[in-house]
Amino acid sequence: MKSRVQEIALLAYSCIKEVKGKDFEGKYSSHARKLPSLITQNGLMTTIAFMKAKASSDEGWKILLSHIERYMREIENKESDNLLKLFGDMDLSEYRLYTQKLLYFAQWLKRIAEGELKDEQGS
Repeated sequence: MKSRVQEIALLAYSCIKEVKGKDFEGKYSSHARKLPSLITQNGLMTTIAFMKAKASSDEGWKILLSHIERYMREIENKESDNLLKLFGDMDLSEYRLYTQKLLYFAQWLKRIAEGELKDEQGS
């Protein structure tokens, strides 16, 4: 039996491995490094809305958003085709809880991306 920390770290690692070697690897890496601070500074729903807006023209944001959806589905057992609606329907205490949970997942994505992926300059 794995701990919750192990499950989250393994999911983050799996997400990063999915991106490694793809042509948008550098963009994804850059976005993953920014994600924790975006959530902290702007809030979860604002960050999700920003990601959705950028996803139409940036594969890195699109895949990163899909990884958040995957986290919600696989770790939190919350299925939704619209994260904004899902978070908007939550009461304040539940919304704060999921903000912290997704911030924790975002920190794992950031850490693993820093070690495994090339940045936008290719290093």
